[in-house]
Amino acid sequence: MQHARTDSYPLILARTFALVALFAVPLSTAGVNIAASLFAVCALLSPEVWRNWRAIFTDRVSVAALLLAAVLTLSLAWTTADRGHALDFLMKYRKLIYLPLLMLTFRDCRATAWTTVAKWALFGALTFALLLSCSNYFGWTSIGPWHSDTDPIRRAWVFKDHIAAGIMTALLFYLALNFAKHVRSRAAKAALYVVALLAIVNVLLMMQGRTGQIIAILFIVIYVVTYFVSLRGMKLWVRWGSGVALVAVAGTLVYAALHSHGSRLAETNDEISAYETSNKNTSMGVRIVFYRRSLELIGERPVIGHGVGTVQEEFDAFARNATGAAAATAGNPHNEFLLMGIQLGALGIALFVFFLVQIGRSALELREPARTIVLAYLFAFAIGCFANSLLLNFTEGNLFIFLVGIFLSCRKGTPSNAPERDAREDAVKRRS
Repeated sequence: MQHARTDSYPLILARTFALVALFAVPLSTAGVNIAASLFAVCALLSPEVWRNWRAIFTDRVSVAALLLAAVLTLSLAWTTADRGHALDFLMKYRKLIYLPLLMLTFRDCRATAWTTVAKWALFGALTFALLLSCSNYFGWTSIGPWHSDTDPIRRAWVFKDHIAAGIMTALLFYLALNFAKHVRSRAAKAALYVVALLAIVNVLLMMQGRTGQIIAILFIVIYVVTYFVSLRGMKLWVRWGSGVALVAVAGTLVYAALHSHGSRLAETNDEISAYETSNKNTSMGVRIVFYRRSLELIGERPVIGHGVGTVQEEFDAFARNATGAAAATAGNPHNEFLLMGIQLGALGIALFVFFLVQIGRSALELREPARTIVLAYLFAFAIGCFANSLLLNFTEGNLFIFLVGIFLSCRKGTPSNAPERDAREDAVKRRS
């Protein structure tokens, strides 16, 4: 008689700490650092990981992550930055190494329990942060490092700033709408719709993060289009009635985000005009400055770039003896594609795009709800990378890596699905 193989304790602990890290991303930087480190240690102590280590070279997502990490590391040989600073900057990309470990850790899952826990852990953490954000906004609580700030824009900030929190809240909005379509309980469906409504109001009107607002508006458009597609075959008056109501609600929210007092989106044009006419140091003006510098730096070394960690030094040289927005400097250009171009040239941009494409291709092989979760955040992440360096950033980057690494274990071709596939094949043979 063949006995079922049990997972080793280090592997179980590695999976547990990976879920803890995913749960902690919206809530605690220290929690992510501790859980991610313990995950890596336990994964490396797992006999299953060492037994299957060759599998990372046959998995396109793992290969893409390792290629990007390897080239970033090799660029230390030609970086123009201080070696110590370059090493520190390189360490911010260490999260790329977690991805192959996650793929190995979860590749032999024989049940969906781990991904089910991951789904609700992430959803629960995002919902908890949302409720605290709304409570802070109305003055019912004062939680987080910014609650004593007099700036009214920061009232809704809790554990993360407006960029990271806005992106995650936009993701929560879209996930809540999609989860609601698949639950049978009316109470659960109503609760999910309430979470979605709170999330969209929070990201559009309270959080005031432009990146999150743009992503949320795009999610609204996607949901409206898919909603109309799903109504095919229904009575005409039902389709038009529900569709008009949905468009009216969505349009009202988008209009409020674009025209409400203090809206960051509404101020975009004024910020650009202030920069162009008087060199004023505005958020959008500084981004334009950074993007122009980035293109100039990429043009200087278009193939392999200036090396890892070079942005700060190069931007400081541009800002010397300048004033206003032209005097602004930073360690990254607030655009992940341009950041890769500065550091690694066209090679870096190609590797980063290849990385995103491979994740998208693999996500298409996922079962629901994992497919929606991965594709939704991949979409938000890719859009956000045009205005922020999200892979470099701690919160957005770690959420991306742990979310992708855990949920890609649901792919149809992974060993976790082999028993189901074999059972179906045996049933077909018996019937024939």
